[in-house]
Amino acid sequence: MSKKEFFVTALCICIGAYAVASGQSVNPILKVNEPGFLYAADPAAEVFNGKVYLYCSRDQPDANNYKSMQDYMILESSDLKMWINHGVVLKPRTDAGFEYASGQMNAPDVAFKDGWYYWYFPYDKTHVGVAKSKTPTGPWESAVANKITTIFDPTVFVDDDGQSYIYGNDHKVNIGEKGSHLYGAKLKDNMLELDGPWIRLSKEPVAEAVTIFKRNGIYYFMARVESFPKTGYWMADNPLPSPDNPDAPENPVYNDPDTGYASYQGLITTDEGHNVSAPSHMSAIEFNGEWYYFYHRGDVNSGSINRRSACFDKMHFNEDGTIQMIEYTLDPSVTPSAPKPRGNSH
Repeated sequence: MSKKEFFVTALCICIGAYAVASGQSVNPILKVNEPGFLYAADPAAEVFNGKVYLYCSRDQPDANNYKSMQDYMILESSDLKMWINHGVVLKPRTDAGFEYASGQMNAPDVAFKDGWYYWYFPYDKTHVGVAKSKTPTGPWESAVANKITTIFDPTVFVDDDGQSYIYGNDHKVNIGEKGSHLYGAKLKDNMLELDGPWIRLSKEPVAEAVTIFKRNGIYYFMARVESFPKTGYWMADNPLPSPDNPDAPENPVYNDPDTGYASYQGLITTDEGHNVSAPSHMSAIEFNGEWYYFYHRGDVNSGSINRRSACFDKMHFNEDGTIQMIEYTLDPSVTPSAPKPRGNSH
């Protein structure tokens, strides 16, 4: 067994035993007193080959702003109790082949298509670079020679028919009308080029942290709602809810028939005084018949608004498909720090 394999196995056993002993929440997933601890932020949760993978930004242990965000890490679990910390696996600022990438590295996302895993990472805050690998944990190589587009907080979704889409918002990016809103666009089959223009999806303004999932034929979009440090969500009939979309239904249930905008459903998180605004970056997956909401918080692990830790809790739906309020949990042994003033977005 190599040193790396021994480290990963030991860490997995340590975290798993801790989770079983508590019998309750494992939050935060990584704890500051464990070997190999890292501040894992912006968890993009994906299910590949029956396992959950979290593709995370990494906060520096001495960070007092977001400018020091520079690389990415992976957490892996087959049961949401025992977690493998793969550590930092992608360093676009220094890895060969990513010479085009520089500046602040914000929240990433990963998608799988045609035998490849594609890692979409924003550099210089809003330019989207892409890495690729044959496995969900790497090694990763650059898939492009330059940015593929410019958007804030990119997330990628592959629909049941194989068509891929990229989403984000125009916070810090000048796209379309004044303000910050949800936007989406088709991707070409190569996953590396836009196949058409960015299309506005929301009437309501958003601040950051866009994500999408599909359940029972309904498309859900989640984002941090502007002027609220909370998560709001929208429901849509199709992945690009626009009246110009030829696949738009004639009698939409969740889209405005004139504008095509997705239907805003309200908030699913409350303001609980976390050091981080909201939890402000989220993702959602179905795993073993249950739905889970992933996020980060900065009031644990001696953290702050710039030193965040990945967490997750169950997500429940009402009979009409709407989402119930998320109930945050912590391992009984973890005591959150006192609230501090919220920081600005990335």
